[in-house]
Amino acid sequence: MDFLNALVALLNYVIIPATTYGSQLAFGALGVTIIYGTLRFSNYAGGETMAWGAMFTILFTWFFQSIGISIQPLPTALLALPFSIIVTVLLMLAIDQSVYKYYRVKRSDPSIVIIVSLGVAMMMNATTRIIIGPKDRNFFEAYKILAKHDENYMPPELKNLVKKNAK
Repeated sequence: MDFLNALVALLNYVIIPATTYGSQLAFGALGVTIIYGTLRFSNYAGGETMAWGAMFTILFTWFFQSIGISIQPLPTALLALPFSIIVTVLLMLAIDQSVYKYYRVKRSDPSIVIIVSLGVAMMMNATTRIIIGPKDRNFFEAYKILAKHDENYMPPELKNLVKKNAK
């Protein structure tokens, strides 16, 4: 039984987070490659686009949790994901039409477009910080599952969060 618990701990605290983080980096690199290959300029706002997608996922998750929408046993964030993807795509198309289209029609030098994309990235970053704020945000749903698990194998911080949120 200790081997199984060690395997689950390894998966939950090392393998799955590492795979998730690596996937985020890979998708970011893929996005940069596709944009550069298509538009022939390095869009510095690519990372901020990912941050906006995460921000909208958090906002939709909070909204769905506040009105009690969920699909058990899935986390509410998975339910919020399609909505945040749609909103992010629509906003990126609006930014493309309102900012980048002007420079494409004008056939501006690529260095100008890169500077414009840096400005767009700064505006997107500031908007994210205004809406969400710079602090960490936590929408803790795992207590629904972890409360049924043996509390002896939980880290103390997690045990306290489970007790706090189970009330």
